[in-house]
Amino acid sequence: MVILLRVILRSLLGRSTVAKGDTIIIPEGAHSILGPSSSDRWMGCPGSVLATRDVKGAQTEYAAEGTAAHELSKWVREEGKPASNWKGTTLVVGDFQFKVGKPMIDSVTTFVEEIEWEDAEGVALAEDMVGYEELVPGGFGTSDHIRLKDWLCRVKDLKHGTGVKVFAKDNSQLKLYALGTFFTYRLFYEFDRFLLSICQPRLRHFEEFEISLGHLLQWGYDVARPAAKLALTPGAPIVAGSWCKFCKIKDSCSVRAEYKREMKNRDLNAETEFEDMT
Repeated sequence: MVILLRVILRSLLGRSTVAKGDTIIIPEGAHSILGPSSSDRWMGCPGSVLATRDVKGAQTEYAAEGTAAHELSKWVREEGKPASNWKGTTLVVGDFQFKVGKPMIDSVTTFVEEIEWEDAEGVALAEDMVGYEELVPGGFGTSDHIRLKDWLCRVKDLKHGTGVKVFAKDNSQLKLYALGTFFTYRLFYEFDRFLLSICQPRLRHFEEFEISLGHLLQWGYDVARPAAKLALTPGAPIVAGSWCKFCKIKDSCSVRAEYKREMKNRDLNAETEFEDMT
């Protein structure tokens, strides 16, 4: 009953009543410095967390477009209307504007259809905030889709970008969403397994990865918790890698500069350019 009331309240408060052709300003949501979407960075480069905590960084156009697509997918599910209902609507995210057209409509429609093809049993949550502070201080994130059900729980993430494929297997972002789902709803459901999915419609890429609750918790305690502890420790190491492209101090980071020089000397591309997949 508690979960049902929560879903109804979120649906009523979050409904969009604008017609096509209007402009909608999408407010910036809450973010954790140890959130799921940035987990690749804070686990790979723990020193970047405190180094960037007070740094204001400009949102990329790719990230803003992803936010717009996620918001549209939420409206489609909450209002029960097709994505085409918002065709021509201008979505404003930060400094960027996106007119809802065929690429976004097709991407969101595919994502929603993937959800509709699931087992209809259980409670489906759209853009639900879950937390895992039992393991990571201040750790929380907003999951695109969760289907709560005894024994098997589904967690699905929409990737609107086209730059690179994102894989579900051992994906830290998905596993943190699953951990957050467990800690948020464990009093109401008997969780046993989690089916973690990536839906990347514009690349026609769909992948699933199943993990038991036991293995998920083991990863949380053995990997996520110590990584978060290190990330919150002053003087934690700065480590360059593919995650640098999403870092707010990447242009002034000496470690990244040296890393790129080494890769150039080895005739390798240190950071393949691709879209922000957040």
